[in-house]
Amino acid sequence: MKCPGQDTRYWKEDAIFEMNCPYCGAVIEFFKDDTIRRCKSCGKNVPNPRMDFGCAAYCKYADICLGELPLELVKQRAELLRDRVALALERELKDKEKLSMIKKASCLVEKFFKEKEESPGFPLLLTYFYYLNEEEREHIWKVSNFPETLFYEIRESLEKLPPNLTPEELAKQLIFS
Repeated sequence: MKCPGQDTRYWKEDAIFEMNCPYCGAVIEFFKDDTIRRCKSCGKNVPNPRMDFGCAAYCKYADICLGELPLELVKQRAELLRDRVALALERELKDKEKLSMIKKASCLVEKFFKEKEESPGFPLLLTYFYYLNEEEREHIWKVSNFPETLFYEIRESLEKLPPNLTPEELAKQLIFS
């Protein structure tokens, strides 16, 4: 099994990009799965500025694909993904009533998992997308640079949830399912 994020058949045109070397200014070509590239001009190793192991926070195959990652890295990446989506919602969502319901439900979900000293992970991400219509979901997915495979998994899970839940009902549904 090959990770869809690393399988070149699923790559988009931005999977290969160029940037200037921060040391000498020469052009360096990166593939999205390169962690480091050596600058041909000055010989320095340059880390990939777009490298994101956010998938390791949710993917059941992460330890197979990426090996043993430090818990701190996985936790930090999960928080970065959560923060990117929350920020995109805050900036992009025009319907303040929906935003209020998302905030209320997400606070309840986060509080529950914090008390259990666990990461809210997937349930929290479901909370962020539950109240959005399909167009809003697509927009937030794109502007938050959300992993495509995770987005499809969230959409499938959202279809299994009953419609029109209050924030309290949604939180209960996500916490106890």
